[in-house]
Amino acid sequence: MGKAMKQIVLTIGLGWVAVLGLAQSNQPAEPVANSVVIAVVCGQDITLQDKSRLDGLIVATLLDKFAKDNKIATTEAELDAFTRQTEEKHKEHQQELEQDLPELRRELQSTTLNDRDRKDKEELLRLTERALKSFREIQKLSQDKEEEMRPMKRRRAEQFVLRWKINQTLYQKYGGRVIFQQAGVEPLDAYRDFLRDQERTGAFIIVDKESATQFWRYFTTDRLHTFLPPAEAAQSMQIPWWLIEKQPEPPPDQPSPSPAKSRATQ
Repeated sequence: MGKAMKQIVLTIGLGWVAVLGLAQSNQPAEPVANSVVIAVVCGQDITLQDKSRLDGLIVATLLDKFAKDNKIATTEAELDAFTRQTEEKHKEHQQELEQDLPELRRELQSTTLNDRDRKDKEELLRLTERALKSFREIQKLSQDKEEEMRPMKRRRAEQFVLRWKINQTLYQKYGGRVIFQQAGVEPLDAYRDFLRDQERTGAFIIVDKESATQFWRYFTTDRLHTFLPPAEAAQSMQIPWWLIEKQPEPPPDQPSPSPAKSRATQ
């Protein structure tokens, strides 16, 4: 399983833990002024107390409206496929980490490691142990709270599948470059152009200049992102990542395998 896929799978798994409260805090929010309007999206005021969530509130509201306007929705078959494939990849990732762990510990026992390599391997060991701890928590929750987790997993599947379908539609309309995020691929240029269109039509306005600058920085600053090669970007917007089959690694003297295929088209 590739590094990018591992990050997505772990993000989904950690999300399930968070949903059940293992990664959430129930501490009350600090009192903040809630009468100062810093932005308006689809007629709804966003006040100073929500400044830290401004980007998410604007984008989520506009994408939800875009999905409704374009009749983008998930199907039961799509949710079943997502759940099935992500659980398979989840198990695969855990098995790989279980195999990596003893090897990392053996490598750290070597007296020939320089300080930099030792520090890198110690950090990798820490991350591997943390990831395995999360996977084991998910397994325990799945066993102890199976009925409670089922609808939560379904809702999370719907969030991921719907967002991918929205992204695909935006990419088909606007094109542009694609980046990788922990929750999957994102058509960054399409987001930027879509948001500019929405701003021009008055769907949202950010009245606080500092917040406006920070909002657009994510979508207009290339150095913040790593862009996928054009062919890979196009494929990522054609086939959902959870339906792409893992390709075997070729021998050193053999050419790379053909592009990954979608399970849905076989």
